[in-house]
Amino acid sequence: MIIEIWTKEKYAKNEERGFIGRLAHAGLKVKTARLSRLYRVDADFSRAEFDKLASKLLTDSITEHYSLTPGKNGLKNAYRVEVWLKDSVTDVVGESVKGAIADVLGKEPKTVRFGHAYYVPCGSELKLKHAVSKILVNEVVNKFSIKKH
Repeated sequence: MIIEIWTKEKYAKNEERGFIGRLAHAGLKVKTARLSRLYRVDADFSRAEFDKLASKLLTDSITEHYSLTPGKNGLKNAYRVEVWLKDSVTDVVGESVKGAIADVLGKEPKTVRFGHAYYVPCGSELKLKHAVSKILVNEVVNKFSIKKH
């Protein structure tokens, strides 16, 4: 299951402005964007256990919220870009979260991978792919996908 963590809108403006500026430097001008963190947890946990992980371990309840349905809080009519480390690359964040999950639930997931999602409303998937390749991805260690949201 993928757990998506969002910074609440009233706290996300600086992070979003920085990302929009980076896109502009890569040649893609947009007015708005949303960002989130992703945790892919491979485990046979119940929905209640995933809820507990998201709310008690992975989210700061004051500044963040979560979704167990990826894309639920993204911008409408935007592209969703997911960026992950390749499976052959050690994911130190994922390994750390895997250990923390074992501490919280008393059982360890098979794997945990950490990534990011970016929601960008723009008119050209090709221009977005170029910008993403330029500013977000090192193709030696990362993999990414772009889908219309």
